[in-house]
Amino acid sequence: MASSATKMANEPEGAGEERQPDVQLQDVLFSALASSVCYWTTIFLLAIVGAYLIQWWLTHPGPYPAPANDPWGITTPPWLILPLAPIGVVGSLGHAVWCALQGQRKWKMLITAASLVAVMGCGKVLEIYLAPM
Repeated sequence: MASSATKMANEPEGAGEERQPDVQLQDVLFSALASSVCYWTTIFLLAIVGAYLIQWWLTHPGPYPAPANDPWGITTPPWLILPLAPIGVVGSLGHAVWCALQGQRKWKMLITAASLVAVMGCGKVLEIYLAPM
């Protein structure tokens, strides 16, 4: 009883009333429902953008780069390297959805998918702007 009287004496009048809307807002913003909505919205948006970029990549194949002049003759074929980003996007989003359906949220997988979408988007922009006119 004495500790609550001490706390009340140290707080300015009306401080509890002013903080109440902030606390309620934080409760709403950081609730499980808001986090779930943000997670599924992120998955949905990444799936749309990733599907568009994959479709664009499949319908507009760019020129393959010339193999490097390696003195030992070891080169990695372009058909092995180019599909890594689209496969990574599909795999990361699929893993994120699978984990979400099991009740876990794997934000790391969404960050991976977003970075791979960004790589594909940068490739598209570079191809458009660097294309011979």
